[in-house]
Amino acid sequence: MHRLLRFYNQNRMKIWALILGVIFILLVIQVFNSIARKDREEQNREILEEETTLSNVVSYDKQSESIISEEDVPEQYREDFGNVIEQFFTYCIQHEPQKAYNLLSQDTINTLYPTEELFENLYYTEKFKGNKEFSYQNWIKSGKLYIYQVKIFDNMLTTGKANNTYYEDYVTIIPEEGEYKLNINQLIGVKNIYQKYSSDELDITVKDSQVFMDYEIYSFEIKNKTDKTILLDTREDTDSTYLLDDVNNQYSALLYENNEEELIIQPGENKTISIRFSDVYREGIVITQIHFSDIVLDYHTYTAGNEVQRTRFEIEL
Repeated sequence: MHRLLRFYNQNRMKIWALILGVIFILLVIQVFNSIARKDREEQNREILEEETTLSNVVSYDKQSESIISEEDVPEQYREDFGNVIEQFFTYCIQHEPQKAYNLLSQDTINTLYPTEELFENLYYTEKFKGNKEFSYQNWIKSGKLYIYQVKIFDNMLTTGKANNTYYEDYVTIIPEEGEYKLNINQLIGVKNIYQKYSSDELDITVKDSQVFMDYEIYSFEIKNKTDKTILLDTREDTDSTYLLDDVNNQYSALLYENNEEELIIQPGENKTISIRFSDVYREGIVITQIHFSDIVLDYHTYTAGNEVQRTRFEIEL
Protein backbone atom coordinates (compact mmCIF):
# COMPACT_ATOMS: atom_id res chain seq x y z
CA MET A 1 0.00 0.00 0.00
CA HIS A 2 2.88 2.33 0.91
CA ARG A 3 4.49 1.65 -2.46
CA LEU A 4 1.25 2.46 -4.29
CA LEU A 5 0.89 5.77 -2.46
CA ARG A 6 4.50 6.65 -3.19
CA PHE A 7 4.00 5.72 -6.88
CA TYR A 8 0.85 7.87 -7.03
CA ASN A 9 2.57 10.85 -5.35
CA GLN A 10 5.50 10.59 -7.72
CA ASN A 11 3.30 10.28 -10.88
CA ARG A 12 0.02 11.92 -10.01
CA MET A 13 0.30 14.54 -12.75
CA LYS A 14 0.80 11.86 -15.39
CA ILE A 15 -2.01 9.69 -13.94
CA TRP A 16 -4.53 12.54 -13.94
CA ALA A 17 -3.46 13.61 -17.39
CA LEU A 18 -4.07 10.05 -18.60
CA ILE A 19 -7.48 9.89 -16.88
CA LEU A 20 -8.54 13.23 -18.31
CA GLY A 21 -7.28 12.19 -21.73
CA VAL A 22 -9.35 8.99 -21.64
CA ILE A 23 -12.44 10.93 -20.49
CA PHE A 24 -11.91 13.48 -23.29
CA ILE A 25 -11.55 10.72 -25.89
CA LEU A 26 -14.74 9.02 -24.62
CA LEU A 27 -16.62 12.33 -24.78
CA VAL A 28 -15.39 12.96 -28.33
CA ILE A 29 -16.47 9.44 -29.35
CA GLN A 30 -19.92 10.05 -27.83
CA VAL A 31 -20.27 13.36 -29.68
CA PHE A 32 -19.30 11.79 -33.00
CA ASN A 33 -21.64 8.85 -32.37
CA SER A 34 -24.47 11.27 -31.63
CA ILE A 35 -23.75 13.24 -34.79
CA ALA A 36 -23.57 10.05 -36.86
CA ARG A 37 -26.82 8.78 -35.34
CA LYS A 38 -28.61 12.04 -36.18
CA ASP A 39 -27.21 11.90 -39.71
CA ARG A 40 -28.50 8.34 -40.11
CA GLU A 41 -31.91 9.33 -38.75
CA GLU A 42 -32.04 12.30 -41.14
CA GLN A 43 -31.03 10.08 -44.05
CA ASN A 44 -33.65 7.49 -43.08
CA ARG A 45 -36.27 10.23 -42.80
CA GLU A 46 -35.33 11.59 -46.22
CA ILE A 47 -35.45 8.08 -47.68
CA LEU A 48 -38.88 7.51 -46.11
CA GLU A 49 -40.12 10.83 -47.44
CA GLU A 50 -38.74 9.99 -50.87
CA GLU A 51 -40.36 6.54 -50.81
CA THR A 52 -43.60 8.08 -49.64
CA THR A 53 -43.46 10.66 -52.38
CA LEU A 54 -42.69 8.00 -54.93
CA SER A 55 -45.59 5.89 -53.71
CA ASN A 56 -47.80 8.93 -54.16
CA VAL A 57 -46.48 10.32 -57.43
CA VAL A 58 -44.36 7.76 -59.23
CA SER A 59 -42.58 8.70 -62.42
CA TYR A 60 -45.32 9.19 -64.96
CA ASP A 61 -43.76 6.78 -67.45
CA LYS A 62 -44.36 3.97 -64.99
CA GLN A 63 -47.88 5.13 -64.19
CA SER A 64 -48.71 5.05 -67.86
CA GLU A 65 -47.96 1.34 -68.20
CA SER A 66 -51.13 -0.72 -68.18
CA ILE A 67 -51.43 -3.37 -65.47
CA ILE A 68 -53.93 -5.48 -67.42
CA SER A 69 -53.69 -4.77 -71.15
CA GLU A 70 -50.65 -4.23 -73.33
CA GLU A 71 -51.76 -0.77 -74.44
CA ASP A 72 -50.06 2.01 -72.46
CA VAL A 73 -51.25 5.61 -72.32
CA PRO A 74 -50.02 7.51 -75.41
CA GLU A 75 -47.40 10.12 -74.59
CA GLN A 76 -49.56 13.06 -75.73
CA TYR A 77 -52.18 12.26 -73.07
CA ARG A 78 -50.00 11.28 -70.12
CA GLU A 79 -49.48 14.66 -68.50
CA ASP A 80 -53.12 15.73 -68.81
CA PHE A 81 -54.43 12.42 -67.46
CA GLY A 82 -51.96 12.50 -64.57
CA ASN A 83 -52.82 16.11 -63.74
CA VAL A 84 -56.57 15.55 -63.36
CA ILE A 85 -56.07 12.46 -61.19
CA GLU A 86 -53.51 14.20 -58.98
CA GLN A 87 -55.63 17.33 -58.66
CA PHE A 88 -58.75 15.42 -57.65
CA PHE A 89 -57.12 13.22 -55.02
CA THR A 90 -54.88 16.01 -53.71
CA TYR A 91 -57.98 18.16 -53.15
CA CYS A 92 -59.57 15.25 -51.25
CA ILE A 93 -56.45 14.68 -49.13
CA GLN A 94 -56.22 18.42 -48.38
CA HIS A 95 -59.88 18.30 -47.31
CA GLU A 96 -61.20 20.49 -50.11
CA PRO A 97 -64.10 18.34 -51.38
CA GLN A 98 -65.81 21.27 -53.10
CA LYS A 99 -62.80 21.64 -55.45
CA ALA A 100 -62.64 17.89 -56.02
CA TYR A 101 -66.35 17.84 -56.90
CA ASN A 102 -65.71 20.28 -59.75
CA LEU A 103 -63.46 17.68 -61.41
CA LEU A 104 -66.21 15.04 -61.65
CA SER A 105 -67.71 14.18 -65.02
CA GLN A 106 -71.34 14.92 -65.77
CA ASP A 107 -72.06 11.17 -65.89
CA THR A 108 -70.72 10.74 -62.35
CA ILE A 109 -72.71 13.72 -61.11
CA ASN A 110 -75.94 12.57 -62.79
CA THR A 111 -75.55 8.91 -61.86
CA LEU A 112 -73.95 8.94 -58.42
CA TYR A 113 -73.63 12.38 -56.83
CA PRO A 114 -76.19 14.96 -58.01
CA THR A 115 -75.09 17.27 -55.18
CA GLU A 116 -71.79 18.11 -53.54
CA GLU A 117 -73.30 17.05 -50.20
CA LEU A 118 -73.96 13.54 -51.53
CA PHE A 119 -70.39 13.35 -52.83
CA GLU A 120 -69.02 14.32 -49.44
CA ASN A 121 -71.27 11.93 -47.51
CA LEU A 122 -71.03 8.91 -49.80
CA TYR A 123 -67.45 9.13 -51.11
CA TYR A 124 -65.17 11.75 -49.60
CA THR A 125 -65.84 11.41 -45.85
CA GLU A 126 -65.30 7.66 -45.63
CA LYS A 127 -62.09 7.53 -47.64
CA PHE A 128 -60.23 10.67 -46.56
CA LYS A 129 -60.45 10.83 -42.77
CA GLY A 130 -57.13 11.95 -41.27
CA ASN A 131 -53.95 12.17 -43.33
CA LYS A 132 -53.94 10.12 -46.51
CA GLU A 133 -51.77 9.44 -49.52
CA PHE A 134 -52.58 7.89 -52.87
CA SER A 135 -50.97 6.00 -55.71
CA TYR A 136 -52.35 5.36 -59.17
CA GLN A 137 -51.57 3.47 -62.34
CA ASN A 138 -53.14 2.85 -65.72
CA TRP A 139 -55.29 -0.27 -65.47
CA ILE A 140 -56.93 -0.91 -68.84
CA LYS A 141 -58.27 0.82 -71.94
CA SER A 142 -62.03 0.76 -72.61
CA GLY A 143 -62.65 1.80 -76.20
CA LYS A 144 -61.17 5.30 -76.30
CA LEU A 145 -61.26 5.69 -72.51
CA TYR A 146 -58.48 4.93 -70.04
CA ILE A 147 -59.20 3.43 -66.62
CA TYR A 148 -56.80 3.90 -63.70
CA GLN A 149 -56.48 1.97 -60.46
CA VAL A 150 -56.13 4.26 -57.42
CA LYS A 151 -55.11 3.23 -53.90
CA ILE A 152 -55.75 5.52 -50.91
CA PHE A 153 -53.82 4.75 -47.71
CA ASP A 154 -52.62 6.28 -44.43
CA ASN A 155 -49.68 8.69 -44.46
CA MET A 156 -46.80 6.77 -42.86
CA LEU A 157 -45.01 9.90 -41.65
CA THR A 158 -47.99 11.04 -39.59
CA THR A 159 -49.05 7.62 -38.29
CA GLY A 160 -45.51 6.45 -37.60
CA LYS A 161 -46.18 2.97 -38.91
CA ALA A 162 -46.67 1.16 -42.16
CA ASN A 163 -50.25 0.16 -42.93
CA ASN A 164 -51.17 -2.34 -45.63
CA THR A 165 -54.84 -1.37 -45.47
CA TYR A 166 -56.06 0.85 -48.28
CA TYR A 167 -59.14 1.89 -50.21
CA GLU A 168 -59.17 0.93 -53.85
CA ASP A 169 -61.01 2.76 -56.58
CA TYR A 170 -61.09 2.73 -60.36
CA VAL A 171 -61.40 6.06 -62.15
CA THR A 172 -61.95 6.74 -65.84
CA ILE A 173 -60.66 9.77 -67.74
CA ILE A 174 -63.54 11.51 -69.54
CA PRO A 175 -63.04 14.23 -72.19
CA GLU A 176 -65.67 16.88 -71.55
CA GLU A 177 -65.97 20.33 -73.15
CA GLY A 178 -62.29 20.65 -74.00
CA GLU A 179 -60.94 19.36 -70.67
CA TYR A 180 -60.63 16.09 -68.78
CA LYS A 181 -62.95 15.05 -65.93
CA LEU A 182 -63.22 11.88 -63.83
CA ASN A 183 -65.68 9.06 -63.45
CA ILE A 184 -65.03 7.72 -59.94
CA ASN A 185 -66.28 4.97 -57.64
CA GLN A 186 -65.69 2.33 -60.36
CA LEU A 187 -68.06 4.01 -62.82
CA ILE A 188 -66.70 3.53 -66.34
CA GLY A 189 -69.45 5.32 -68.19
CA VAL A 190 -73.09 5.55 -69.23
CA LYS A 191 -74.22 4.09 -72.57
CA ASN A 192 -77.36 5.46 -74.18
CA ILE A 193 -79.18 2.60 -75.93
CA TYR A 194 -82.91 3.27 -76.58
CA GLN A 195 -83.57 -0.12 -78.13
CA LYS A 196 -87.30 -1.02 -78.22
CA TYR A 197 -89.12 -4.36 -78.24
CA SER A 198 -92.87 -4.62 -78.78
CA SER A 199 -95.37 -7.46 -78.49
CA ASP A 200 -99.13 -7.69 -78.04
CA GLU A 201 -98.64 -7.52 -74.26
CA LEU A 202 -95.66 -5.26 -73.62
CA ASP A 203 -93.51 -2.45 -74.94
CA ILE A 204 -89.99 -2.65 -73.47
CA THR A 205 -87.45 0.07 -74.18
CA VAL A 206 -83.84 -0.38 -73.05
CA LYS A 207 -82.93 3.22 -72.20
CA ASP A 208 -79.33 3.07 -71.06
CA SER A 209 -76.78 1.17 -69.04
CA GLN A 210 -74.47 2.39 -66.31
CA VAL A 211 -71.22 0.46 -66.70
CA PHE A 212 -69.18 -0.23 -63.55
CA MET A 213 -66.12 -2.40 -63.04
CA ASP A 214 -68.10 -5.26 -61.45
CA TYR A 215 -71.58 -4.89 -62.89
CA GLU A 216 -73.93 -2.99 -65.19
CA ILE A 217 -77.24 -1.36 -64.32
CA TYR A 218 -79.76 -1.30 -67.17
CA SER A 219 -82.70 1.07 -67.18
CA PHE A 220 -85.92 -0.17 -68.82
CA GLU A 221 -89.12 1.66 -69.66
CA ILE A 222 -91.96 -0.88 -69.72
CA LYS A 223 -95.56 -0.41 -70.78
CA ASN A 224 -98.31 -2.98 -70.04
CA LYS A 225 -100.67 -3.00 -73.03
CA THR A 226 -103.12 -5.54 -71.54
CA ASP A 227 -105.95 -5.43 -69.01
CA LYS A 228 -104.13 -7.82 -66.68
CA THR A 229 -101.31 -7.28 -64.20
CA ILE A 230 -97.95 -8.53 -65.52
CA LEU A 231 -94.99 -9.79 -63.47
CA LEU A 232 -91.66 -9.27 -65.24
CA ASP A 233 -89.93 -12.18 -63.45
CA THR A 234 -91.08 -14.65 -60.80
CA ARG A 235 -87.50 -14.98 -59.42
CA GLU A 236 -88.06 -18.73 -59.09
CA ASP A 237 -84.92 -19.20 -61.19
CA THR A 238 -81.88 -16.97 -60.66
CA ASP A 239 -80.92 -17.25 -64.34
CA SER A 240 -84.26 -16.41 -65.94
CA THR A 241 -83.31 -12.80 -66.75
CA TYR A 242 -79.84 -12.32 -68.17
CA LEU A 243 -77.51 -10.59 -70.62
CA LEU A 244 -75.83 -12.46 -73.46
CA ASP A 245 -72.55 -11.39 -75.06
CA ASP A 246 -71.18 -12.05 -78.53
CA VAL A 247 -69.53 -15.33 -77.47
CA ASN A 248 -72.67 -16.59 -75.65
CA ASN A 249 -71.52 -15.85 -72.10
CA GLN A 250 -74.49 -15.29 -69.81
CA TYR A 251 -74.67 -12.62 -67.08
CA SER A 252 -77.54 -13.05 -64.65
CA ALA A 253 -79.73 -10.26 -63.32
CA LEU A 254 -79.38 -9.64 -59.58
CA LEU A 255 -83.14 -9.51 -59.08
CA TYR A 256 -82.88 -10.08 -55.33
CA GLU A 257 -82.05 -6.35 -55.22
CA ASN A 258 -85.49 -5.55 -56.68
CA ASN A 259 -88.60 -6.04 -54.58
CA GLU A 260 -91.58 -7.74 -56.21
CA GLU A 261 -93.53 -4.50 -56.46
CA GLU A 262 -90.87 -3.08 -58.78
CA LEU A 263 -91.35 -6.02 -61.16
CA ILE A 264 -95.15 -5.71 -61.28
CA ILE A 265 -96.70 -3.68 -64.13
CA GLN A 266 -100.32 -2.79 -63.69
CA PRO A 267 -102.80 -2.74 -66.65
CA GLY A 268 -102.00 0.25 -68.88
CA GLU A 269 -99.09 1.29 -66.62
CA ASN A 270 -95.88 2.73 -67.99
CA LYS A 271 -92.99 2.44 -65.51
CA THR A 272 -89.21 2.58 -65.37
CA ILE A 273 -87.25 -0.26 -63.78
CA SER A 274 -83.51 -0.49 -63.10
CA ILE A 275 -81.91 -3.95 -63.00
CA ARG A 276 -78.34 -4.80 -62.05
CA PHE A 277 -76.49 -7.50 -64.00
CA SER A 278 -73.41 -9.35 -62.81
CA ASP A 279 -71.08 -8.86 -65.76
CA VAL A 280 -67.58 -8.08 -64.52
CA TYR A 281 -65.96 -5.53 -66.82
CA ARG A 282 -63.29 -6.74 -69.18
CA GLU A 283 -61.80 -5.33 -72.34
CA GLY A 284 -63.70 -6.15 -75.51
CA ILE A 285 -66.94 -7.42 -73.94
CA VAL A 286 -69.91 -6.85 -76.27
CA ILE A 287 -73.43 -7.38 -74.93
CA THR A 288 -75.72 -8.42 -77.80
CA GLN A 289 -79.01 -9.48 -76.16
CA ILE A 290 -81.17 -9.14 -73.06
CA HIS A 291 -83.39 -12.10 -72.19
CA PHE A 292 -86.55 -12.05 -70.06
CA SER A 293 -87.56 -15.72 -69.98
CA ASP A 294 -90.08 -15.93 -67.11
CA ILE A 295 -92.68 -13.20 -67.65
CA VAL A 296 -96.09 -13.91 -66.08
CA LEU A 297 -98.94 -12.40 -68.07
CA ASP A 298 -101.56 -12.71 -65.30
CA TYR A 299 -100.09 -11.95 -61.91
CA HIS A 300 -103.30 -12.48 -59.90
CA THR A 301 -103.83 -15.96 -61.34
CA TYR A 302 -100.20 -16.75 -60.53
CA THR A 303 -100.47 -15.61 -56.91
CA ALA A 304 -103.64 -17.71 -56.52
CA GLY A 305 -101.53 -20.78 -57.23
CA ASN A 306 -103.13 -21.60 -60.58
CA GLU A 307 -101.46 -22.44 -63.86
CA VAL A 308 -100.67 -19.26 -65.71
CA GLN A 309 -99.46 -18.24 -69.13
CA ARG A 310 -95.80 -17.26 -69.27
CA THR A 311 -93.78 -15.77 -72.08
CA ARG A 312 -90.24 -14.70 -72.89
CA PHE A 313 -88.70 -11.72 -74.67
CA GLU A 314 -85.30 -11.45 -76.33
CA ILE A 315 -84.15 -7.92 -77.05
CA GLU A 316 -81.38 -7.40 -79.61
CA LEU A 317 -78.94 -4.61 -78.73
